[in-house]
Amino acid sequence: MKKTRILSPDRQLTAEEQSLIWQKPSSHIESETEKRIYQEVVRNWNRGEMKISTILLEGDAGSGKTQLAKALSADFNLPYTKVTCFADMDKSDVLGSILPVLSEKDDKSGTIEYQYYPSEIVRAYENGWLLEIQEPTVIRDAAVLMALNSALEPDGSLNLPTRIVHRHPDFIAIITTNRGYNGYRPLNEALRDRVQHAEKLDLPPKAVMMERAEAKTGYHSKNVLSLLAETIILLDETARANAIKGVAGMRSYIFWVDAAQSGASIEHTLYHKVLYKITTDPQELAILEQALASHGLTDKLAELDTVCHSDHSHSDEENLEVIELHISENGEYSAETNKKDKNAIRLRKSADSEGHSNTSSDENTDVSSNDNGENGTPFYHELDKPTTNEQKREFRKQLNKEARQSVQGSCHEAVKLIVHRPEATAQDREEYHNTAALLLPVIRELIRKTDPLLEHEVSSEFAKSQLYGTQFRADQAASLDFRVFARKRPPAEEPSLAVALRIDESASMSAFGRLDAAKQAAIALYEFCTGCGIPIMVYGDTADRSKLEQMSIYAYVDFESKNADEKYALMNIQARSNNRDGMALRILSDRLLNAPQKTKLIISISDGQPKAMPDYTGEKAAYDMKDTLQEFRRKGIQFLAAAIGQDKEAIRELYGAENTLDITELKQLPARLVQIITRFL
Repeated sequence: MKKTRILSPDRQLTAEEQSLIWQKPSSHIESETEKRIYQEVVRNWNRGEMKISTILLEGDAGSGKTQLAKALSADFNLPYTKVTCFADMDKSDVLGSILPVLSEKDDKSGTIEYQYYPSEIVRAYENGWLLEIQEPTVIRDAAVLMALNSALEPDGSLNLPTRIVHRHPDFIAIITTNRGYNGYRPLNEALRDRVQHAEKLDLPPKAVMMERAEAKTGYHSKNVLSLLAETIILLDETARANAIKGVAGMRSYIFWVDAAQSGASIEHTLYHKVLYKITTDPQELAILEQALASHGLTDKLAELDTVCHSDHSHSDEENLEVIELHISENGEYSAETNKKDKNAIRLRKSADSEGHSNTSSDENTDVSSNDNGENGTPFYHELDKPTTNEQKREFRKQLNKEARQSVQGSCHEAVKLIVHRPEATAQDREEYHNTAALLLPVIRELIRKTDPLLEHEVSSEFAKSQLYGTQFRADQAASLDFRVFARKRPPAEEPSLAVALRIDESASMSAFGRLDAAKQAAIALYEFCTGCGIPIMVYGDTADRSKLEQMSIYAYVDFESKNADEKYALMNIQARSNNRDGMALRILSDRLLNAPQKTKLIISISDGQPKAMPDYTGEKAAYDMKDTLQEFRRKGIQFLAAAIGQDKEAIRELYGAENTLDITELKQLPARLVQIITRFL
């Protein structure tokens, strides 16, 4: 772009408005995105309905969204302002508020007057400024989004407490939003529909990164700029692949380059300028470190801090912490002294030379749970105590007692039943960690996307007589106690979902990898639910192990248990004997009814029809299954069957086609079950 385009040449800006126009610094480099938006806005500005005045910029932190919005302010000679949205944003934050003020005419009288104060949105809307609306995706109140939608109509208007204002012809709204952060929700469909141009901003190509960093910092070593850019790109890709919430972006890159230019240790400042901005979790840091090591970047970064100049200057002799490093044009490092070389950099050893995580990148990076140490031993909070053997016995007795009560009055009343609580071994721990490590990247990504759905909506009720708040109550102004505001009440804590997973442990589960798929599904479901704060039970069952044990229930995970190690017992899931499905579902459903959650879901993984001795099969078993499902559906239990065997049609007939998940590819089972759960939130 050659020059600024004034959209309305006849418009005269005030001194205040002139001061709000962003001035591009000399280091600013026009991106292709900026040029594209500029050309589109200019091309359509006088085309009536085709006018582009609402733009969406969506991308990760540090991708340059705000910088681009400010640059457009300079390009169009429009005053720039912004509003940052928040979860409990109220309509008054969009439309402005009427607030009480003491009369300036007679201070002694104490007379209270009321004055309307416009919001920043109204000021920009009415005066024709460029407004950046940051993170509207976090807003929880639908009424606020409706007010915002109205403001973004091309010919829209705002109904204010004192007047109606219409959209200024020069008003441009730039919506900027991050992808996938805490509190993130998909952008409201109505709001997205009002956007006339959208851009997806990601980390720019390496050459662009280097050009921007060089312009910002004045650092000219192409080889160092290139190596640092490669590191940032790899860390960004690794964080995405492992669902680590932090971002390695342009901001981190530029400040890291600046630190290198000042002589700081490149290897150590990597942590303070980049890694610790992504995450400080030891297990996640280990993942990032391992990625750097596997691509050889760890050694390359270390070289920059270890290759010393052979001929130190006088000042360096006084300070042995300073070294000079020469980088040749071909990227090789040399100890040759050349003080005139622009590619020579001076490095200063950091005072804090311990810039690394506690977990080595060469070690096994177990990322199964933040509640476990490096050797798999669970960390206990100060008030938590390990479950004693006596407590375990009492809990097992309780489960057996409740299970027998659940089948009273049913066709299973005379069946000899035992509920087991399998104990985990060191081998189980190792197997669990190895399996979970493969599943956790997908699970973390699903947790990240699901967390916003679990946030409670703000109550529509208001608490009155408040000294501050979001709504002014004129009817209470006469009390003279200044309690003339109302604010929304915080939501009551009301959990929404509890999940139970039932695994058929009949002998046929040993075929075709079904058992491994069931184990992986159990781990995936457990990690997902605990990560989202959803209570979960995982039970297995089989029949006819012996005449004294006609029905065996394996309570691997129970939401009332206080045993922190119980998840490792999931590795005891195995193919055993027959299956008495109706009895297992009755026991599990009855126990799930004790949960306080509103929505109760049971997922059954099975590979065949119910069949147990002496005659639990065919029509009798089918009748019992349908009767059990119907009884507990009336009580609020929802059932979903994952059919993975040869009897898929029979399972579909029992549970209903709409409640049956046909798993043809067993590798898809863990992710499919986790995705299904999100539909019930």
